[in-house]
Amino acid sequence: MSTEFNGLEFFEQVYGQVPEWVAKMHHFAPKALEYYTKLRGEILVDGALSKKEKELILVGINAARRYERSMIYHTKGAIDSGATLEELADILSVCIISRGIPAWFTGVKALEYAVSELGVKQGDGSSASFSDEAAVSALAYYEKEAGGELPGWVKVLHQYNPACLEGYADLRKTVLRDHVVSRKLKELVLVGINVAEMYPKGIELHTQGAKKFGATDAEIADVSLVALLTAGIPAWFEGSDFLEVK
Repeated sequence: MSTEFNGLEFFEQVYGQVPEWVAKMHHFAPKALEYYTKLRGEILVDGALSKKEKELILVGINAARRYERSMIYHTKGAIDSGATLEELADILSVCIISRGIPAWFTGVKALEYAVSELGVKQGDGSSASFSDEAAVSALAYYEKEAGGELPGWVKVLHQYNPACLEGYADLRKTVLRDHVVSRKLKELVLVGINVAEMYPKGIELHTQGAKKFGATDAEIADVSLVALLTAGIPAWFEGSDFLEVK
């Protein structure tokens, strides 16, 4: 005699509680939840790849997509399957290749969650010595760029993958400088990209960078209007949040 399927019990076992999205799917479409849960159960098991490897891949995919909620769910899945903080950090570093440093900004949230879950003390990890000349140079560069205070994402990347931080710093220093095009215009291009992608953290970061090199709110407004042509009115919604009206 078959027992009745209970998706709520399954997710409570997985997450320690029933996520709200599960409860609502159970309420509005219980059969859909049943089929989704069974599909999930077929995929997230040891196969050609281990369950741990699959969960780590999903952490990486969601960091690259900048989708924090799902990333955290799969960070828990990875930890429950035996993943270490160092493995998570290494996976998240890879995402920078595909989706740039914003993927790392999101990934830091996974590491903060993992630190809490694993009970690791802040400062534990594989950080290189600050006496390393390249590391010191990279840290000094980011400190200067940020106006005197080292950003949190830099500290975490230095802690878990200092060579990656140094390489990214070298690339950033090469690209983001006055050359054929001014540094200001390059920052405005990055504002435009992030406005079109509707990524507030990137808009904020490069709006600050553009203003540091002399950009005005009127120029930044023009960037958002240009982005509107390719990405629609939502681009203006996001870009306008960072304009000051005096």
